[in-house]
Amino acid sequence: MALNGKIVATTLGVAALFGTANAFSINDDMRSCKAAIDEAGLFGDAEYNLDLVKDYGKRNRVVTLEARIVGQENQIVECRMSRSTVKEVVIVAE
Repeated sequence: MALNGKIVATTLGVAALFGTANAFSINDDMRSCKAAIDEAGLFGDAEYNLDLVKDYGKRNRVVTLEARIVGQENQIVECRMSRSTVKEVVIVAE
């Protein structure tokens, strides 16, 4: 019975570790996407904040973000990535 408790504790510890690593990864990816948006000049000089809408894929990923732009309508942006490198950022037509 003690062995099962150790296995469960180890499994929970590993799950917590990977969950935390994934959270850091999405924050890094969002920063990379913001840098790519700024570089592409998608919103000009407007101030904006990004909110995560969804994130799917592993090696080739698409991170969908909502840009809340000061004084303008919100925009949905797709950030297409490969191995944490931004390949393309596009405004999604609604």
